[in-house]
Amino acid sequence: MKKSGLSLCLLLLSATAFLRAEDAPLPPAGGGGTKMMVDLRAELPGLFSYSTWEGKYTVTASGHAILGGKGAQGNGGLGREIVPAMDLSGVVFVEVALGTLPGNEVPEITIALNDADGTQVSARVPVDQLVPGQPVWLRARREKFQLNGIEPGRDSQMDWTQVVRWHLQGDWTTQRPMQVIFVALRTRR
Repeated sequence: MKKSGLSLCLLLLSATAFLRAEDAPLPPAGGGGTKMMVDLRAELPGLFSYSTWEGKYTVTASGHAILGGKGAQGNGGLGREIVPAMDLSGVVFVEVALGTLPGNEVPEITIALNDADGTQVSARVPVDQLVPGQPVWLRARREKFQLNGIEPGRDSQMDWTQVVRWHLQGDWTTQRPMQVIFVALRTRR
């Protein structure tokens, strides 16, 4: 009896290893007060990457995988222009669907947004307690986004009615391997 219970437990644990980030629930179009900003489960024209993530990610059916084994660390990012600009003034949360992979040593990810005059704000979301291979939606309250001092724009004031760029980044203070699959980015009212 103990042996079969242990076998069942091991079977269930191994099954979770095969879950992919594409299993993360995506919202129905226009439902529940959510609006999709980007679905990362396909190749995206205009996507840019920088720092240690440049050339260190791959597109899979599950999402954009950041490859720590190829040198991607916490100090990197990827992003894309938003055309036309999005009005996020009524948004309560910005949410990211992601899954960590075994070997991830970066404790937080950063969601950054730019307005039309170049002002950038960012919010950090912890990922260090996530179970590898279990994709989840994580959220950052809009009021928690802060000027990051790197891109102050012309007026150092975020214009939430004119958001023109998004970034997903690691934790720039952690130069350790980053192993994450980004699935999607959305807003919630």
